[in-house]
Amino acid sequence: MCREERCKKHGPVIRFPFRIKGKQPDHCGYPGFDLSCTDRKETLLELPTSVKLYVKKIDYAAEVITANDPENCLPRQLLNFNLSTSPFKFATWLQLDLDFFNCTSGQRYSYNSLMSCLGVPGYDIYFFPSGSVATYFDLTSCTKMYSLPSVPDELNGRDNILHLNWSRPACGLCGAQGKLCRLKNNTDRIETECYDKPKSNEGIIKKIVAAVTTVGSAILLLIVFAFYRRLQILYMKCSEDYRQDATIGSKYSKEISLAKNGKIPH
Repeated sequence: MCREERCKKHGPVIRFPFRIKGKQPDHCGYPGFDLSCTDRKETLLELPTSVKLYVKKIDYAAEVITANDPENCLPRQLLNFNLSTSPFKFATWLQLDLDFFNCTSGQRYSYNSLMSCLGVPGYDIYFFPSGSVATYFDLTSCTKMYSLPSVPDELNGRDNILHLNWSRPACGLCGAQGKLCRLKNNTDRIETECYDKPKSNEGIIKKIVAAVTTVGSAILLLIVFAFYRRLQILYMKCSEDYRQDATIGSKYSKEISLAKNGKIPH
């Protein structure tokens, strides 16, 4: 049985096609979807090209993961970002071919194109859409470093956020049906299937607690009622005894009064 896991309390839920390497057996995940937990309990995805990302969210229905760079500098990893052998692709449809330049500090071209985390003392790193440099910018104080094709547009921002999606295994349909996804048993090929979610122990426990609470409340009401009834009976008995004592006392008082007057009561 493959249970859902997390690296930390509020971390992303990890289930098929993902698995935690070294903690869950191979059949709990799909090839290429191994995750691991760091010493700081971060959820780590390591791509085939040694690119390491922290996974912050996994949308199983949309088949998209939200990740960021552990060093808070995604552009630094772009040179190694080859997804050709990975099951993941850039989720952002807008992608640009970019040229990267090393410029002398003090030059100001465009703040939006400044890669501040890549700079070194005395030099700043800028990126520009390929082919636009000669038209719009004077880069006489810059040296071209390299060009990168198909860079996701979201890397132009400062959020250090990257979205990756996957198409295989196609488990999104299972989620849309309220089911889970897993590897098929007894097959020579790697195939997946949808299956019903197991009943949650938490739901059963809640029902038991509710039942116990209801029964306990009923028993408590019965005890209170019985106690009240007993008090009522004692009160009625005491009242009856009081009336009898009062009647007897009244009779004796009358006899004593008659005796004092020289009359003998009959």
